[in-house]
Amino acid sequence: MEDRKLSKREAELVAQARREAKMRKAGMPITAQPTAVNPAAARPAAPAAQPPQEARTETSAERLARLMAEERAETERRKKKMRRYGIAIPGAIIVLFALWVMRAPRRR
Repeated sequence: MEDRKLSKREAELVAQARREAKMRKAGMPITAQPTAVNPAAARPAAPAAQPPQEARTETSAERLARLMAEERAETERRKKKMRRYGIAIPGAIIVLFALWVMRAPRRR
């Protein structure tokens, strides 16, 4: 898989999956995984700024379902955009062509 073809979000997900796989291979629990690649970014600025930790972590199936839902929503947005421009742009081209055809015989 070529990294330059991946979006920023996809590259982040691949990096997270690789970290999880390394941790599983080392026998470490997945809940202890670092949240950021940069260790300085993982440390909070102040103790009060840190959100409360949940006792239960997301399972692989829940994470997969969430990712699939996000991808489905993104695909739906793209389809709506394509429908909007897929009708307007060819319609404008046809109108311009029709105007040109109507005007062309009058020039002679």
